[in-house]
Amino acid sequence: MPHIHSAIQSIISSIGIPGGAAEAKEGQRLVVCISRDYGCGGETIGKKLAERLGVRYFSKEVLEKIVERTHMDAEVVKTLEEKTQKARDLWLYSLFTGKDASADTYKRHMVNIILSLSRVGGVIVGRGSHVILGHTKALRVRLIGTLDKCAQRVAHEDSISFEEAKHRIQEHNAQRGKYVWEMFHSRLNDPAAFDLVVNVDRLGDIEHVTEMLADAAKAVTEGTNL
Repeated sequence: MPHIHSAIQSIISSIGIPGGAAEAKEGQRLVVCISRDYGCGGETIGKKLAERLGVRYFSKEVLEKIVERTHMDAEVVKTLEEKTQKARDLWLYSLFTGKDASADTYKRHMVNIILSLSRVGGVIVGRGSHVILGHTKALRVRLIGTLDKCAQRVAHEDSISFEEAKHRIQEHNAQRGKYVWEMFHSRLNDPAAFDLVVNVDRLGDIEHVTEMLADAAKAVTEGTNL
């Protein structure tokens, strides 16, 4: 049976995710979970933060690719089940209060993967990672912005009208909120679910936001006060 870290690293490499710095000691791996409003630059900030911290960047698309790859490898799935069962069972007990999430293979694999990635280290964007890793030393960040400001960014980046951008933002945000609620019974607009809530309209300089989050991630990992 493959070692879980080797299995995950092999899948990560096969997908083509750039490597981070040398692996840190247990308990010192930097993990940041980012939840973001559509159009507030969450992906850009996440990538810059991963580069700043010397860790990998895991987007929603990458997480889904990892789930797909592990699902195709029976040995890896078995290893994931064994290595993460205790943590997942405790997590399910505290969050689902009787709801059997394990009946859904996709959900179970996603939880397993994110729990496993927390041992590797990285910046994880979306997929409810802030809920799954809420009991760990991961920094949980919520990036928000006003509808108008986010619409201005989306309209400019995607070359669409302001009104179309607003509609797209509302649609994406609703889908994200629905996903997190249906899977975790958690609200994206609940500040208690995060360590930091950052309004990028107020702190719009990406470099400044990146540095702030990098310092916060190190403080949380080291167990120091911010």
